[in-house]
Amino acid sequence: MILELLIGAGLVAAGAAAARIAVRRRDAEEEDPIDGDTGEKTRSSRKSKKQKAKAKAQSGPRGLLVGDVLLYADSEFWLAGCIELDEEGFVARVFSSPGGGRAEYVIQLDDRATDIVTASVTDEVPEGPVPEALPIDGRRLQLEARGTASVRSWGDDLPRTSKSATYTLLSGVGGRVLLVLDFAKAPRVALVGDRVGRHMIDLLPGGDIEDEDP
Repeated sequence: MILELLIGAGLVAAGAAAARIAVRRRDAEEEDPIDGDTGEKTRSSRKSKKQKAKAKAQSGPRGLLVGDVLLYADSEFWLAGCIELDEEGFVARVFSSPGGGRAEYVIQLDDRATDIVTASVTDEVPEGPVPEALPIDGRRLQLEARGTASVRSWGDDLPRTSKSATYTLLSGVGGRVLLVLDFAKAPRVALVGDRVGRHMIDLLPGGDIEDEDP
């Protein structure tokens, strides 16, 4: 009789242990799904992070974005790539615009994109430090801003850049602007152009639907 009781108790204990193992295994499978489910959840998580990042960026001034198209006079500027300058705050964004016709670049000089310049590469800037006054295309331009900024770049049709650059901005009567970028480990980029009134530009916001990952 005693032996039968001991055997019965052993079977009950063994059954309980097996049940606990089964429960733990089921919980682990729910927390760590099969490979296909993991891939789906990872993609969903990445998509969610991109959406949150984009919403956060757009909670401030929108400015211009890679993928946007600007219509100005008889020209159409598709913004293919961006060089962004930051010096404890916004300095400028320089967008490449291949095939723009009137200009090769669009420069955004304030975070709300109310100060816009259409510009092209110039070889009229002498080598060495950029002076505080310089004649360009027969117009005398004066220093407006100078500093050292961190650099981010993304998109297409951009010159070679590095993680930092000194910038010099000169301007003159009539809205003429010269922007010179001296990169730490890349050739100088010198752009000259004219300021354009924001009210004269139509913006087609393609950058809002681009799947960017700068």
